[in-house]
Amino acid sequence: MQLKRFKDIVAVQSDSKNGVAAGIVAFHAASMEVAEVSHEAFDNMTSIDLRTGSVPEITQAKNDAFDQLDIWHNEINPNVKSGKLDNKIQSLTININQICNLKCQYCAAGGDGSYGTPTNAISVETTKVQIDYFLKKLDRGQYFAVSFVGGEPLLHTRVLKALYDYIIDKTKLAGLVPSIKVVTNGTLLSEETLAILREMALELTISFDGIKSKNDSARPSKDGSSTTDKIVAGLEKLNLDRGQIRTLSFSSITTSDNTELFDNYIYLKSFNPDSMDFVFANDERSQTAQQKHMVGWEQILDHAWAKGGEPEIRKLRPVDQYFRQLDSQQQTENFCGAGKNYLMVDAKNRLYTCVWDANYTQELVGAQTTLSDEKIAKLSKPLIELNNCQSCWARHLCGGGCMHINRSHTGNKHEKSILFCERTRSLISLVFLYYKLSRASL
Repeated sequence: MQLKRFKDIVAVQSDSKNGVAAGIVAFHAASMEVAEVSHEAFDNMTSIDLRTGSVPEITQAKNDAFDQLDIWHNEINPNVKSGKLDNKIQSLTININQICNLKCQYCAAGGDGSYGTPTNAISVETTKVQIDYFLKKLDRGQYFAVSFVGGEPLLHTRVLKALYDYIIDKTKLAGLVPSIKVVTNGTLLSEETLAILREMALELTISFDGIKSKNDSARPSKDGSSTTDKIVAGLEKLNLDRGQIRTLSFSSITTSDNTELFDNYIYLKSFNPDSMDFVFANDERSQTAQQKHMVGWEQILDHAWAKGGEPEIRKLRPVDQYFRQLDSQQQTENFCGAGKNYLMVDAKNRLYTCVWDANYTQELVGAQTTLSDEKIAKLSKPLIELNNCQSCWARHLCGGGCMHINRSHTGNKHEKSILFCERTRSLISLVFLYYKLSRASL
């Protein structure tokens, strides 16, 4: 795969995919337009690599192809949609608890799901007051999204159900559109727990790293039994009857000890999930592991495309996200809505702007229904600007990168992690090729 750039236009050239010539596909970073360009135009562009986001100097002699590129670069697309957020909290992550029955090797929540402060269960009544506080600030027709996490949230399924019911009732009265997700390690899917989950219209995401040997090693049970066996037993019950559960998703983590993405993909696919994602561990810094991660994505996409074309590759969550953005020409200015339209509620009902910040006192922005306007104001600018990503060709698909990963890798949440940038650009570049194959009219 060869990558070139001309001002705000980036182009990717690749070999054929499954017998279909991929050609050269270009993306206009500002207008969110994708188009096929000629070899002559490609020759007028400057080679770049995935670690480079800035605009290269133009050294080519001017010709007709150069002029056409320049015209496209200067065109304004009236259909492009701004990624500006309206600074109303429409999305919450709620920690049902801060305890866990696993001790995952790469856990970013203190190594044991506690974030350093073990908490048995969140207060239902206090959380209801918080939910009311944020709902009252929204207008009819707006969405309200909640992700329930832990620790391990299914240790307190009845607390989860009580809050779910409250959100459903309150959003209905307010004329809002609810979207609810539960993120679990999947080891507690007993008949009793499943009976409760089946009553809820939600997205169920299971953290499942793939083949048994790798998953058991990375995600050991505290009782020494196989984590994978517990997940599989639960999935077998769940797949007999999903009830009202809207989607089943898997999230698999790549570390230097688990880089077999393709093998994990084939294994996880056998459980018939609606979607999957393969996420590079937040604190992983191995360049070798990252290279294998990116190769694994290539293998997965090539296989999925051969098996089922666009519908199959869009079962991969980031691919579906990028397709949606390209189809709608929707810019994003923020990798996440931290402090703008998103907050995290820890199990003590304290407020943070990131799911990984619980118990990190420097990042505390409030508690119960009190927010620090001063701290929130520091995040008011788009992350593209705060993280100095204005010249990156992937900026409106990426949204400026993850502040937590930045801080983990560089010590500063606004100083970019080059590893993150490299793998994000790699996947986006691959998506361009499959987007072109899926949209024959380009």
